[in-house]
Amino acid sequence: MPRLKNKKKIYFYIFSFFLITTIFNHQIFNNIGKIFIIKDIYIKTGSEGINKKVLSKINFLINKSIFNINKKDIYTKIYELDYLQNIKIYKNYPSTIIISGKETSLIAITYIDQKKYFVGNNEKFISTRKISNTKNLPTIFGKFKVSDFKSLKIKLIESELDISKIEKYYYHKNKRWDLYFTNNIILKLPSENISNAIKLYNKFKDLKKINSNTIIDLRVPNRLVIKNG
Repeated sequence: MPRLKNKKKIYFYIFSFFLITTIFNHQIFNNIGKIFIIKDIYIKTGSEGINKKVLSKINFLINKSIFNINKKDIYTKIYELDYLQNIKIYKNYPSTIIISGKETSLIAITYIDQKKYFVGNNEKFISTRKISNTKNLPTIFGKFKVSDFKSLKIKLIESELDISKIEKYYYHKNKRWDLYFTNNIILKLPSENISNAIKLYNKFKDLKKINSNTIIDLRVPNRLVIKNG
């Protein structure tokens, strides 16, 4: 009988030990877990108004574990504000999220389904209701990709064409551009070898004065055709 009682005591002590240890460990894990709950979100965009709009998109992160946060989900939410670019997200352990970014620059105006949009440097079409503009921007007509327009601008600048005097761009379905200048000169570019075509135009412009209301056709390689408008 004494041996049986001793065994029961041993089992009781072992059970009690595991029970106390489990409760103690659970409390430790809970306390550690509370340290990594998100308490602060810092947003740096250079605009207090935009900071508030970003925060309204991601304030659901507060009181969530920093370990369970998926950056991709945050990016998706923030990029709903289509006038932002260069968004970066940092987890500052144990309990802070830091977000930086900036408002995109506007590079043109366009119309989609008869509605006016700004063309952002972030390659998005931005509703004019979402953002204000103080710059004198050119207008682009036609269905185009912003990346193609940016590529065109680079070629024009490299070719030393004064793009500040271009008030309209027209993009054709065959992937070429017409440029409309403020002095009513129209430049018809080819779909390929744009830089070479601009060089030909620059040589002609240096030799002769080009009158307003003139159409300069560069669509045929190594040829320049002039038409009076």
